[in-house]
Amino acid sequence: MEFTRKGAVASILTLLSLTLLAGCKGGSNASPSNWFPTSSIYAYMKAVQNESGGVTTSVQLRDGPASTAAYLYLSSGENLYSSLDVPPQQYLTFNNDLFGNSLDLSQHLKVMSSRDIYTDYFLFTQIVWGKPEYFSLDTPSASSIPTRAYVGFERAGNVMTGDSYVELPPVFQILAPASNASVSRASPIILTWSGADPASTMELDVAGICIDNSQYTLHLILGADTGSATLNGASYFPATGINPSISCRVAFLLQRVRLGGVSAQFAFGSFKGVQQKTVQFTSNP
Repeated sequence: MEFTRKGAVASILTLLSLTLLAGCKGGSNASPSNWFPTSSIYAYMKAVQNESGGVTTSVQLRDGPASTAAYLYLSSGENLYSSLDVPPQQYLTFNNDLFGNSLDLSQHLKVMSSRDIYTDYFLFTQIVWGKPEYFSLDTPSASSIPTRAYVGFERAGNVMTGDSYVELPPVFQILAPASNASVSRASPIILTWSGADPASTMELDVAGICIDNSQYTLHLILGADTGSATLNGASYFPATGINPSISCRVAFLLQRVRLGGVSAQFAFGSFKGVQQKTVQFTSNP
């Protein structure tokens, strides 16, 4: 399987606690959302189901599609809502049953919280300060297969925009390499996983901590889901910045990805549904 390398070595922060934005201060790279009509906001969304079955839904609002676009933090009176399997708008329609719907609201509808952009590589945490994203945590119903994740955007004085949603792809397991294996970079790794899904794309995040305390991350797009990919040492070890003669602890975060739809009331965006699995091993020269 062919794949492309996407991004060079990233600077990594050691494990830090999350810092909330407290609603109105997003840092020098962020602007308030009420500066922009909904039709000029770009919304980038992701719903990730982890090994324990929980789903983290996250949203980044920006003022354009380019990497230099400003991030937006929500202004007073604006909210992002998330829910699983039932659209947020449905939970907000009480139909004269205040008590029953209040239970639905508290159990299923989430008002998304703010944090700086946050990535958990299991080996360490990376936080991009001053760039807000909104997130929620939820547990899908065992009877809902496949799971759908929804996001709704409510603006001050207006009804909520049309819902954005994505259907999560099927769950899978990493078959090889084995957990805690010792792997030489002199030979290719055959990465395999269960249940190939032709409707999905596979992506791989790589994180490493080496014996000299150097750290790195890489992102690979593996392509269509065929159930396996062959990775040579140069694919998951950086070409520069890390001593090639040392051993490293490496985590593979393998992601099965499907695309959903973002509300047409936004300028543009994307909504990824992700199943994520992780394996850690020792990488030797």
